[in-house]
Amino acid sequence: MADYLPQTYEIPACVSGDTFPGLRISSVTINGAAPTTALASVRVDFRTAPDAAAAALSLNSSSSGITINNNATWDFELDAFTITLDADCYFYDIETTDSGGTVRTYLRGSWTVAQDTTR
Repeated sequence: MADYLPQTYEIPACVSGDTFPGLRISSVTINGAAPTTALASVRVDFRTAPDAAAAALSLNSSSSGITINNNATWDFELDAFTITLDADCYFYDIETTDSGGTVRTYLRGSWTVAQDTTR
């Protein structure tokens, strides 16, 4: 039985070609309590359907796109970037791995990227 269900967060809509301002996640709780292990890595995939085989965009803390500000408090952020995705509705989840190897999906939701009509 799962002891943890992800929160749903709809990222505010953006326009293709614009700059995504970033998204900071802090004060993470698991089952109502602060995590007892350190945060080791974070990954997020954006897909055009929840079951799409390939991600349209992947960000992770080990290579690019996500910065871990404090491993002990699980404070991290999706960095700002230029939105190169096609106009569409994308589904995402943010997957975390702690120092003990436990994987959890912390957030999930959707993100609408609108077409830029001035380019």
